[in-house]
Amino acid sequence: MTAILMANCKFCKSNNIETLHKTFSLCKDCNCIYNQNFSSRKKSFIDNNYELKSSSIIHDTVKMRFWDIISQQYIAYLKSKTDMKFNNAIDIGALYGHLVKRLNDLGINSSGIEADKNQISHDISGKLSHGYFDETFQTDKKFDLICLTQMIYYVENPALVIKKAAELLNDSGIIFISTQNPESPVFLKSESTPLEPAMNILLSKSNFLHLTKELGLKLVDFKNFKPNIYLDRLKNQAKLNELFNYFKYHFKSSHEEDADGHHCFLLLSKK
Repeated sequence: MTAILMANCKFCKSNNIETLHKTFSLCKDCNCIYNQNFSSRKKSFIDNNYELKSSSIIHDTVKMRFWDIISQQYIAYLKSKTDMKFNNAIDIGALYGHLVKRLNDLGINSSGIEADKNQISHDISGKLSHGYFDETFQTDKKFDLICLTQMIYYVENPALVIKKAAELLNDSGIIFISTQNPESPVFLKSESTPLEPAMNILLSKSNFLHLTKELGLKLVDFKNFKPNIYLDRLKNQAKLNELFNYFKYHFKSSHEEDADGHHCFLLLSKK
């Protein structure tokens, strides 16, 4: 990484920043990673300005197995940190509905919102609706559990998204966020990085602590994980490797707790 003079941090406005992987920058004060080219995909999702993609049966089977394994890890984490006495739940950024289905299987009345109709066309839960969640989202419902799963770094204003989620939360409810840890060596020291052009900002733990204070929320838990299943995919995206992982993670844990892991799970509640 080489220090250069450029625009201030998109989160804390500091000018103590460094370049990182093409268009991304690292803030040395608040530790977030952000894209110099913030973008919004909202209009294309709302206007449906994208093509529905087809794929092979084998590809779909492996893909579905991958996301089901991820949903199992989410459930395991929630079981370890909460009493799971949720009457209802919503998963925002629900992809193919695996977490929604598993929550419903546990007796929790759950639904999901997904912006991409390519994902909804493979819905395995029967409970997904097409929509884009940001500060303008409208619903009369309140929820015991709101899941923001691997989506917070795509939105233009994560603070307003979390604020909106808190407004939809029942008084004793929980917001579960799965996201990526910008302080991990996977981002800071590796040439092979999971940063995507569509990502806007990866928030650090200190960013979340700041937001909880600002929004009147409580950080109930924060854990970093080494997501072996993602790392295997990052190292080798060949179809044969994907098929190997399909069998491998029938027997091996997909995530392990690790302070330097590049995924993090956190729970927020009202104070």
